[in-house]
Amino acid sequence: MARASIIIPCKNEGDLIKATLESIMETGSPLPYEIIVINDGSTDGCCKFLQSHRSSLPGVKLINTTGIGSSNARNLGARRSDGDVLVFCDAHITVAPGWLEGLVEGLLVRGAGAVSPGIANMGEKSAVGYGMTWNEDLEAKWLPHPGKVAEVPIAPGGCLAVTRETFNEVGGFERGFRVYGYEDAEFSLRLWLFGYRVEVDPDIIVRHHFRKRHPYPVTLGEYGYNAIRMAISHFNPARIGKVINLYSDLENIGQLVAEVIFESDALEQRALYFHRRKNDDNWFMERFLIPL
Repeated sequence: MARASIIIPCKNEGDLIKATLESIMETGSPLPYEIIVINDGSTDGCCKFLQSHRSSLPGVKLINTTGIGSSNARNLGARRSDGDVLVFCDAHITVAPGWLEGLVEGLLVRGAGAVSPGIANMGEKSAVGYGMTWNEDLEAKWLPHPGKVAEVPIAPGGCLAVTRETFNEVGGFERGFRVYGYEDAEFSLRLWLFGYRVEVDPDIIVRHHFRKRHPYPVTLGEYGYNAIRMAISHFNPARIGKVINLYSDLENIGQLVAEVIFESDALEQRALYFHRRKNDDNWFMERFLIPL
């Protein structure tokens, strides 16, 4: 029987992280699983209850970091876990019976590279997204109910399952991203380019708390850096230019481009990815009718 590692990055989540853990543990599963919380430099004390010897949620593994960013917090959780299946969840969700078994079935029975459930708005139960896509401005947009298990361009990071074998084969989440932005999209894109399938199972619904703003600072410059790094890692020259142009209003856009090209390993990563991939970015955009 497969063992799952549920990996939850957390930063300034208030009471939501406790509610998320209670939902997962109270729902339970016939599958063996562990829960790992990566407290990535929170300043609101949201994970203090996990450090208490009298915690009401015993058995949850807590890893404290000093602010390594969303992607690297996920990677750290994966390294410290021992499950055959890795399930990456946001720290502000609730789950329903069968959620974990359904995700594992998609991986081990259907052979998907990654599987995501439908993501419902916790405050508006009728609002459910079934995977995501991009528009012409590289903005993520929710997809409608597909009627059955379906292939999608992007599995949202709010809840995403992948086998450890696949995760390691593709290199995990992008290690060079800053703070937050594009980690789930880039990971899904890389899976598709490397020849894996990304699916959504509409019979599994996870409820997600959507905020009006982040509980910690995230700048447009950090989004821009991550978008440019993703583009240089995966896209053809014309599409790289389009992505840079999307952030051309930033005063430091030239500096960001220079930092990605000259001060990071993006070009070396591009060469590695182009050598390994089975599909190119034109194939991906055409496959999912993305006008980028």
